[in-house]
Amino acid sequence: MPAGKEEVEKFICDEVAMLVGDANSQITPATPLIGANRAVDSADLVVLLLAVEDYARDNLGFQWDWTSDSAMSEARSVLRNIGSLADHLVSQRAA
Repeated sequence: MPAGKEEVEKFICDEVAMLVGDANSQITPATPLIGANRAVDSADLVVLLLAVEDYARDNLGFQWDWTSDSAMSEARSVLRNIGSLADHLVSQRAA
């Protein structure tokens, strides 16, 4: 059975917690990935996106391209927070 939104969110939350070095951190679907209060720096964001790219291929069955021009736009990006990224991945799988 393909991964649902909750599984995708959990994967991303776990990856962010690992990147910030605190398994007990309060990482939630509302945790920002870009912008002023982001949870990870730009280098860690790239590491996260590479892991998500692999996850999408291996678990969701599609090749995800995170390099689009709009990806880093704070207002409309799928990277606004963990939940928006998970929503995007699940919708791409369904497309």
